[in-house]
Amino acid sequence: MKNRRRDDGAVGVGEARVSDRSGGSNPVKADARVFDSRLEAAHEAAVYVRAFCDGLGLGEVDLSQIELCVYEAFVNVVEHAYHKQPGHEVMVMTEADAGALRVRVCQRGVLPDAALVASIPAGFDDLPSGLEVLDCEPRGRGIRIIKSMMSDCEVESDGDTACLLMTKSLAAQRP
Repeated sequence: MKNRRRDDGAVGVGEARVSDRSGGSNPVKADARVFDSRLEAAHEAAVYVRAFCDGLGLGEVDLSQIELCVYEAFVNVVEHAYHKQPGHEVMVMTEADAGALRVRVCQRGVLPDAALVASIPAGFDDLPSGLEVLDCEPRGRGIRIIKSMMSDCEVESDGDTACLLMTKSLAAQRP
């Protein structure tokens, strides 16, 4: 998995050093929380990430978009990885540095197809309008939403665990 590894080994809000693959490290704010695989927990996860984002200099529109993206990613895990069965872990990991916010929604159920996720376009401009929209893609709308609102969206996997990594550039957000 391409996850960054916390050097201090702790899980919780705070400043830590996060190692990247280049061998360097940058100070970040990082946290992780585990939720049960219930659809109702999607809202809890979204609110958790929004609270994590306080103080990052994001406006209300960006905060609402991030919250919606976490909600969509969480629902996808519950529906597709765990087939709406409670009792499974969904880990939400957040980290932010001067350049970006990174949110991972991770699971160990049915792993997502990284190539399929990569192939789903952002936005809805290519879909039919009017009543024809009811006959188009029954799946993939959550990923379209995420790709429209975040700077990047990709699947990370180590074979047993998969994370949907959503990145939002912060550099452009700051004055």
